[in-house]
Amino acid sequence: MNRISLPLAVRRALLGLAVSTAGAMIAPAIAQDSAEAEAAPPVAMEDVMVVGRQRAAADEILQERIDAEVVADLVSIEQISRVGDSTVSLALRRLPGVTLVGDQFIYIRGLGERYASTSVNGAYVPSPDLTRNVMPMDLFPAEIVESISIQKGYSADQPAAFGGGNVDIRTRSLPDEFVFNFQVGTGTNSESSDNGLTYAGGSDDDLGTDDGTRALPSEISAAIQQYRGDLSQTGIYNTLLLDGEFHSFEEAQLINRQLATSLYRDVDFTKASMDPDLSLETSVGNSWYVGEAEQWKIGMLALGDYKNTWRNKERTLRSATTPDEDFDVTNRTTNQVVLTGSLGVGIDFADEHRVEATGIYLRNTEDEASLTLGHNFNFRRESGQQLRNYRIRYEERELELVQFHGTHKLGPATIELLKPLVNLAFAEGLAFDWYWSDATATTEIPSEMLFSAVDAIDPVTGELISTSIRSSLSAAEYRYTDLEDTATSYGTKLSMPFTFGNSKVELSGGYDYYEKGRSYLQTQLGMGTTSGGAVLVGTPGQVFTDANILDPSNEFGLTIGGIGTESYLAGETVDSFWGKADFTFNDTWRVTAGLRWEDFARLAVPVNTLEFDGDVGIITIPEDELAELAKADDDYYPALAVTWMKPGFWADDFQLRFGWSQTVARPDLREISDATYIDPLTEARVRGNPQLLNSDLSNYDLRAEWFFAGGDNLTVSLFYKDIENPIETVEAPGSDDNIALSFINAETAEVYGVEVEGLKGLGFLSNGGWTEPFFVSGNVTVSDSEITIGDSAPGLTNNKRPMTQHSDLVVNFQLGYDSPNEMHSAAIAYNMYGERIFFAGRNGADDAMEQPFNSLDFTYSFHPTEKLSVKLRLQNLLDQDTVIEQGGVDVLEQNAGMTAKVDFSYRF
Repeated sequence: MNRISLPLAVRRALLGLAVSTAGAMIAPAIAQDSAEAEAAPPVAMEDVMVVGRQRAAADEILQERIDAEVVADLVSIEQISRVGDSTVSLALRRLPGVTLVGDQFIYIRGLGERYASTSVNGAYVPSPDLTRNVMPMDLFPAEIVESISIQKGYSADQPAAFGGGNVDIRTRSLPDEFVFNFQVGTGTNSESSDNGLTYAGGSDDDLGTDDGTRALPSEISAAIQQYRGDLSQTGIYNTLLLDGEFHSFEEAQLINRQLATSLYRDVDFTKASMDPDLSLETSVGNSWYVGEAEQWKIGMLALGDYKNTWRNKERTLRSATTPDEDFDVTNRTTNQVVLTGSLGVGIDFADEHRVEATGIYLRNTEDEASLTLGHNFNFRRESGQQLRNYRIRYEERELELVQFHGTHKLGPATIELLKPLVNLAFAEGLAFDWYWSDATATTEIPSEMLFSAVDAIDPVTGELISTSIRSSLSAAEYRYTDLEDTATSYGTKLSMPFTFGNSKVELSGGYDYYEKGRSYLQTQLGMGTTSGGAVLVGTPGQVFTDANILDPSNEFGLTIGGIGTESYLAGETVDSFWGKADFTFNDTWRVTAGLRWEDFARLAVPVNTLEFDGDVGIITIPEDELAELAKADDDYYPALAVTWMKPGFWADDFQLRFGWSQTVARPDLREISDATYIDPLTEARVRGNPQLLNSDLSNYDLRAEWFFAGGDNLTVSLFYKDIENPIETVEAPGSDDNIALSFINAETAEVYGVEVEGLKGLGFLSNGGWTEPFFVSGNVTVSDSEITIGDSAPGLTNNKRPMTQHSDLVVNFQLGYDSPNEMHSAAIAYNMYGERIFFAGRNGADDAMEQPFNSLDFTYSFHPTEKLSVKLRLQNLLDQDTVIEQGGVDVLEQNAGMTAKVDFSYRF
């Protein structure tokens, strides 16, 4: 038997899980203790003074899109700032064919988040999300961004795990001169003006980190070791007997109750007035030029950003079959703290050689207190009963990223410098690029607490008579979660251009490698009593007192363990080589052909941290089972792009692009782990499927682009994707009220549609008069999808249906204004997405449909001087709720409210 040893004390385990798949034999994988990761130096950025025209900002990124060899869309920091988006996720939703799910995850051309990869400055970054391996885009504040690119057409220099597109977040580069910026902002939300739910937290909550108040008590950590993972009264008693001396069962009961008193229980909610939003940002940077010709430049830039916001939200859940009898209403208050630190240094020679060290530290913490009231068939209003749940969830997400990257080109300055040694004029244009990136993403939930209660109410009026904690050994549930994703990647690229008359060709090739490890560890505790009686009357803070818990007559007890395999360890590696040839003929035809080879290996194993051998947690897995859990494959991924360029074809410049490629979508690490765990957001029981296969994609793109004088432009794109073995999340058979989810390979799926986007100045309406400062821009995507499930998930109501979360219509529209003196600018931005499946129905039930959502934002900026600016942002002016409908019933309703923000900025 091969065994994987997991020391219980590890909190940030698995900096990398080595994956080896040689034949059918797999060496034992051992998860070792890891030291606390050092804080990464924070990312290089350039502080951009945003006083230019909005339309000019849109024009500036067009050239990169024109020069791209494949279909791509971009958005710049100026555009983000003018519209007022505060995170990368909000900015991305304004690009064609992009929809946002849960304010975190983007869907590109109707394909789920599994088909959208993310990179930072071209390098892979891991995800701190508990349930997905993709990066939640709300983690990135807009302040660190120079531009964002979505490459929708595949090219061989990109990872083959490419579906809807790759999102590359480009951080700000080194400044050309001294810059200093300070910004302070405040705001409020229409749903957050009333009192919110608060509780006694930790002393460092304003910094977005728990000071240990909510964490798993050290007494319980030690007891798990001492009592071999079994903290029940019987388990403690059996361990005590191992010393050969006499012990009473009452002694074990007392130890159990004393351990229960170490849990954090100062959790009663109070009403408090919420503070207004607060945001602070400062940045400083400079560059120094060295040498007589000032060919050498040394630069640095540092940035710090802090945000603290409070929000009230109300959510209503209803049963699709009996909505009037089975429903609940949740009022929750969320305090979000965002902390960003960044630093970058670099050296440049004649714009031909540049080496930069960049880093970034992001912290995004949400502290949520919620109170849920409701009824079901066991707790009916007419019987005078009402369910009451108190929940506290504190989630701290962090990303630490360190990157080194360099660009070296044989240009005139370099050739002249080396001429005394060697004449390299024949190789002018030869370029060598390299990068190295190391990142750690973590999510810590020091404690997620749920206290279940029942109210006695007046059956007629619904007036509250009394509240009691439910009579159950798990009336109080504590869940401690620790996730760590680590990724190391590096690569090189060599390119050489050649010119033949009016034609040119660039040959390039390179190597990329990355390895990723994931550790997901969860501990679950329960506390309560089945004795009932007056001791249970009251709030959690009133019931779970030391006196009540330690009183033997109350029969309180502590339990440990959930399903048993909530935790898992996983890792993967990818070795890849690629080559590409880019031909341009007479400035009329451009043909780019490339091929990528990837060698992929992966292993995921379930972890039971309570399975003990002595004082060490053990995973016991036979060698043949390890072989079944491991996956390995290697394959070639081709790409072809053809562009026809025709100046004067209905516009000053015209391009017609065609792209074809074959790519792959691989299952997430959690999806192929043979583990069962509770999704912390949905409370669904999720089980991985080690038998999942890769999804193979064939991608086709056709795009026509017209570029007019003055920056006006129009683009029409057609796309089609054929997917074999698409991966879908499906509902599995559950028990009682439990929702069970798993993953399957459907038979086939296809996605197709058209995107139209453009920008147009409105000066023509008044012959260059009063309408000259105005312009309109926007995009519309109309698409469709179909997935055929086949026999892999019996019981689904619709075997053929649109893909989950696919919207057939996405609209973005912006009306912008820039005053001629550049002192004023304004924008009205509208965004909507059409109806989409939230989850598929089973056993005849309809699919649950998320209803169309419309949002309207307004931004106004005033620049009284070159150094001072004031910005007003009004968001979600339509105040529309998120609604999910199933079978004619609104099974979920959630409000977001309208938000108003004002920022004051000083730039030197």
